[in-house]
Amino acid sequence: MGITRAGLKRLIEMHEAIWDAWWPVLLGLEPEAARRAVGGSFPSVLATTAHMVSQEIAWQDRFENRPSERSLGAAWADLAEVHRHWERLRARRAAWLEGADPAATIRYTNARGEAFESTVGEIWFVLVMHAHFHRGQLATQLRLLGRTPPSVHFLRFVARPQPG
Repeated sequence: MGITRAGLKRLIEMHEAIWDAWWPVLLGLEPEAARRAVGGSFPSVLATTAHMVSQEIAWQDRFENRPSERSLGAAWADLAEVHRHWERLRARRAAWLEGADPAATIRYTNARGEAFESTVGEIWFVLVMHAHFHRGQLATQLRLLGRTPPSVHFLRFVARPQPG
């Protein structure tokens, strides 16, 4: 799977714009509601969001060849703290993206200790799909809490109107 540097930047821009649409809804949730177990891969909106952000941080650490904590998001107290970590990640990612090579190979070990390698572009494709999957779960969790999730999709960023 090949992706250009411009394509990688665009993919990350779209990914971050979707997060931007979600944060007001997430941060508007009462702390008790954010912690309430409603089901999903992770039991609550807080746990799901913390997982999503912590995974993006773990991959950014790998891109920057830095050590990473495996259970980073589990200790975050509330969505405001998750958002603070997200903002720091976003700043790190912007600096990294200036010199990022989508064809660069990243070697990594998964949670089971198995070694793999993938390109930055391939990993970013997976990161976006991972976030999309869990945003679907967040949408369900929010609805179970009586809230309305944002309606945002990647198509919004790539669809071009046609005349007539």
